[in-house]
Formats: sequence, C-alpha cells, structure tokens
Amino acid sequence: MYSTLEIFLVPIHYTVRTTSVVMVHVSDKLLPLLPLRILNSVYWAFFGSSLAIFALQFIYRYLTISMNKMIKTFYSWKIVLWLLIPIVNGIIWGLMGICLCRPTKESTEYLRPYVLKDFKTDIDEFDYLGGLMYLKLNDGSFKFYFNTLLTITVMSVIVSFSFVVIIFCGSKCYLMISEMNAITSSSACSQKLQSQLFYALVFQTLIPVLLLHFPISVMFGFVLTDHGLGIYSSIVSITISLYPAIDPLPNFFIISPYRKAAFRCIKRVHPMTDNSINQAPPNSKNVAAPAINNTV
Repeated sequence: MYSTLEIFLVPIHYTVRTTSVVMVHVSDKLLPLLPLRILNSVYWAFFGSSLAIFALQFIYRYLTISMNKMIKTFYSWKIVLWLLIPIVNGIIWGLMGICLCRPTKESTEYLRPYVLKDFKTDIDEFDYLGGLMYLKLNDGSFKFYFNTLLTITVMSVIVSFSFVVIIFCGSKCYLMISEMNAITSSSACSQKLQSQLFYALVFQTLIPVLLLHFPISVMFGFVLTDHGLGIYSSIVSITISLYPAIDPLPNFFIISPYRKAAFRCIKRVHPMTDNSINQAPPNSKNVAAPAINNTV
C-alpha cells in the first residue's frame, strides 16, 4: 500500500531556507484537493510507521540471537503491544501532517517564487503539507511557527530514536554472530550459513540508515540552520522510493538458500533449453552420412 500510494501521489520533498514541505502535483490527479491532502497525510503516516517497523525488526533479531527472555513476548498476546508501536507512530505522523502542517497563505506566498524558479510551475498547481518553521525579521528578531517547528522536532526525535535502535541492535547482533562463528564447532555448512546471515545483517543495517535516516536527518539539519536544500531535497523522495525495492535484496543475493530459490523461480519463468543448440538447422549441409552396412 505504501508503494502504491507513493506511485499515485509522486510526493516531492522540498525545502527552502527554514521551510520544509511535501508537495503533490494536483493538476494531473483525478481526485479533488481534499482527498489528495488526506492521502498525503497517509503517506506521512506510512513513513512514520515504516521507521518503527525497521526498529522493531532489529529488536526482534537482537532478542532472538541473544535468547533474551523478552523474546517470549513475540509469541504471546503481548505481541499486540509490539505491533501497536508502528500503528501509533504512523497515526502521530499522519495527524501532525493533516492538523499542524496544512497550507497557509503565508507559507504559500513565501514558497511561490522558489517553486516557480525550480519547477517552472506555479505553486497553485501543487498541494502540500509542511511550512515555515521560523523567519528572521529585518530587525534581527525571529518569528517562530510553532506548529511546523513542533512537527519537525517530533519527527527528528523519532528518526533519531529509530536510528539509535537499529545501530544498537545491529551492532549487538553483529558481535554475537561473530562470537558464535569464532567458537562454534558446527559443520562447515552451518558456519557458512551463519556467515551469510551475518553479512546480510550488515547490509540490512546499512540500507535503511543510508536511504532513510541519513537523508532525512541531513535535510532537517539544513532546514533548522536556515539552509534548505531547494530542489536537491527531492533526493530524499528518490531514496525513500528505492528502499522497499532494495531492502530484501541482501537476503536474496547473500543467503544461499534464498539465492538458489530465487534463481529457480527465474529459470521457471525463463526456461533455458539446449535443444536449439544441439539440433542442426533444416537446410544445414552438416548432416551425418548414414552408416554403410558391409554385411552381405
């Protein structure tokens, strides 16, 4: 659903100085403005949920490998409490978007010349969620926009917390798998599988960090320091889109059972036969002569 919504909306992350918005082009959409704005907030909710899901995956891996007694909570009714974390997180992100970051006349007029310059399109062709965080006035004082500032602050805290959980649990799993590989007396096949799981874990730790946490953190950091990245903020839209496609690849290419299963599926879809290689063309002159029977 997240990917489908992203394909439909084609959200554009855009920052200008202290302004951060997620824009949706409305003129090429069949839906009216209000449903598009709601869907934009749902997009925010999905992204917030995904950050919690990533952290939850690493918590589960850590508890499993360390054989912590809390792993039992994933096999009882208490798993509902774990599953509520991404749901609640998504609701928070969605409500902040639709309630605190609706378009305002001031933000729209502030963005108008920048959008026209970067996209060659008037801002009225877009709907957005987000806005100004603060402005430095001519007299040197600051005007704060607390709704947007609160939203960015909460989002930054959640992104940072998710990042810390992933790094902590990923590092712990890394060390424990290394220790198991060093002291284990299991078969070579088992050690090979453990090593593959180890490298898959490394890549699956790096992928969300590089494609989600790092770009978002950099973008928010520039906005907070009055140095919005302008059209280059769209890189965040690209990295977010890439994540769902890239995330499962380490398992398919590193872990041999998954890799073999994937290749078998590919061969079934595109079967390769050698019949055409072994058979001579109909008009070929390279036809074997019939055997001569010398018997009388």
